[in-house]
Amino acid sequence: MLALGTFQSDYPRNALTQAGLRALGCTVEVLNLPVWDRLRDRLAPVRGWRALVALGLRLLWAYLALLLQLPGRLLRADLVLVGYPGHLDMLLFGPVIRLCRRWLVFDPLVTLTDTLVEDRRLVARRSLRARALRLLDRTALRLAHVVLADTEENAQYMQALVRAPRTRIIVVPVGADEGVFSPRSAGNSPVTWPTDTPGTLRVLFYGTFIPLHGPETIIRAAAMLDAERASFVLIGRGQLADETRALAERLGLCNVMFLPWVPYPELPAWIAEADVVLGIFGDTAKAARVVPNKVYQAMAMGAAIVTRDSPAVRRLLVHGRSALLVPPADPAALADAITSLRVADVRFRLGCAAREVFLQVATREAIARRLVAALPPVYGARRELECGKGDGR
Repeated sequence: MLALGTFQSDYPRNALTQAGLRALGCTVEVLNLPVWDRLRDRLAPVRGWRALVALGLRLLWAYLALLLQLPGRLLRADLVLVGYPGHLDMLLFGPVIRLCRRWLVFDPLVTLTDTLVEDRRLVARRSLRARALRLLDRTALRLAHVVLADTEENAQYMQALVRAPRTRIIVVPVGADEGVFSPRSAGNSPVTWPTDTPGTLRVLFYGTFIPLHGPETIIRAAAMLDAERASFVLIGRGQLADETRALAERLGLCNVMFLPWVPYPELPAWIAEADVVLGIFGDTAKAARVVPNKVYQAMAMGAAIVTRDSPAVRRLLVHGRSALLVPPADPAALADAITSLRVADVRFRLGCAAREVFLQVATREAIARRLVAALPPVYGARRELECGKGDGR
């Protein structure tokens, strides 16, 4: 198998998909020249032509280098995986791979239309750019033999967008790397909260501050809880980070602390020290279709989770049993949910139930079982037979 393109090699979705394929016995060769993770601001090419031209030049160089190495790698591969973000990779490599009669799997994670037009609203819905993005989405998805989606709701969205048979879209949960995120891997990184007196709940959020996350809801919930009841740490940068910080300053909050990105291996320490880990709270359509990395990572750690209620999350978590689910964009409901977690036994029970769900559906082995359906038909049938024997069926 060949993992091909300009994808982010260390992005959790890409790493876990490759790990799942290895767990199935696939030999994974990587041909990757990362471009996207070297951008300081990924949205800059959407905002200005200079950044767009600079990105185009980087991609051109990367594609020329990849094309020179591709023929020999394709000879050894029977399956090619294009990971996130890979829409432009699909336009270039997709036709070549199909002509060479190799099985092509695309793991887009998101669509450009959903992200840039509908969720972040950086591109006007009826504009020429929006039409171009929809065309790019449809072309990239149609080129693949199999498309991976992270939730059933996203699979249905992609099917409606591309008008493809539903059998071509396979649901594989995002999951989390249990080698990094587990109750035993917290580490010893220095972790501090703005208020750390006995009885004060330590509440953690981390992310890219996009509309889907609903960071304003978090800040307004923090304003309803004094510093003696809850202390908040928000980690990350992104589209709404400056606005969120400005709102906290206007409200005069002393129970909220903002931090830039922390190294990925240090996140378990923050999750382990938090009493409550927050998911997402946006009221966009996309927010109702996803279960983000942070929720799976908190589940793997056995943390008490509060996140927005949605069809996607209800397929995974049960309100009051494995998480607390609140309406989107509702600061009062979020504040009430956080307050209800002041009892340690309640947090422990929620965290244990969330961890149990993770072990059932989101480990590397669980992801591997889902990926069987994405393999070439003959190989996939053989693996299903082998897995069935191993399970005693």
